[in-house]
Amino acid sequence: MNLFLRDYYGGTRLVRVKLVGQSLCLGEDGYSVPLAQINGAEYLGNGDILTIAEDGVAFRLYSNQEHDAAIFITGHCNSNCIMCPTSDGERQTSYGLPDEALLAYVDMLPADVTHIAVTGGEPTLRPALFLQVMSKVAARFPGKEVLLLTNGRSLSVNSFFAKFIENCPPHLCVAVPLHGDTAELHDCITRAPGSFKQTDRALKNLLQANIPVEIRVVITKLNYLHLGQIADRIIESYPTARTVNFIGLETRGNCAKNFSQVYLGHRKAFMAMKSAVNKLIAAGINVSLYNFPLCSVDAGYWEICRRSISPEKIRYPKACASCQVKKLCGGFFNTTFSMVKPKVRPIQKEKGSLS
Repeated sequence: MNLFLRDYYGGTRLVRVKLVGQSLCLGEDGYSVPLAQINGAEYLGNGDILTIAEDGVAFRLYSNQEHDAAIFITGHCNSNCIMCPTSDGERQTSYGLPDEALLAYVDMLPADVTHIAVTGGEPTLRPALFLQVMSKVAARFPGKEVLLLTNGRSLSVNSFFAKFIENCPPHLCVAVPLHGDTAELHDCITRAPGSFKQTDRALKNLLQANIPVEIRVVITKLNYLHLGQIADRIIESYPTARTVNFIGLETRGNCAKNFSQVYLGHRKAFMAMKSAVNKLIAAGINVSLYNFPLCSVDAGYWEICRRSISPEKIRYPKACASCQVKKLCGGFFNTTFSMVKPKVRPIQKEKGSLS
């Protein structure tokens, strides 16, 4: 979440939020900024962690209310997925915090954090820093669940994978996207020749090392007719994967740029994935649906829908006001809401219910 501190001259800082009266205390030197001078101050809470640039632009790295930490290593990526919600410009310029600042941020995280996600871009593209972060997280939070979001390509290199194994936290799960059942389809979507072969090797390396794996399948116009074959490949090649998550699109970045090529409505996407979901469940593999409003999904599948959209990005059409399960529904991305103007079918409990 971005904020702006007007008339800020405090220099670059990494700080833990301390609210004193109507001011925000920044650091141990007593420097403070009146809340009235902070755009977005109403979203701040004691214990939040901010990084503040010299121009007063601040980004909240950690919300103490959510207790869910993200460690963003770099925005750079060695793939250029056609439906990625990140733009070309963001991938080229978003390098992330300097090494020392990022490691200091990990040290600042509170002991009661409940879940940690290591993410990017592609986090392994700063390999030395990535391994340091993983080692530090393992030492500081040995009992916490850690999720690594990666395209997996670096983990196909045996020498790097061996170093990764030495440094990874004990309760680690690795989430890797699989965009197709063939190299032709997967590489067409990533726009990175050879990425399918690397992803396949990485998934097998992880499973052979008994590291829990989450396979992510982002549904687009390019692969929705292949979801059954993708499920077959997962069952055949990665049968011990912990879970498979089918993911709806966030229409920003590349996804917005290539909208007509990739976007598939939520209901059409669900109907396309339904048989694949059934196959995976029958094979004993857990399945979840991310970014799907409940009215786009048959009631029998509501239990596997996850409220996966960040609170500040969720939007609901006006018609959702009459839906009796709105509080259980993850809604729509704000960007999707503005671009698509989605039609909804407000749900009445007598037609289906969630426990």
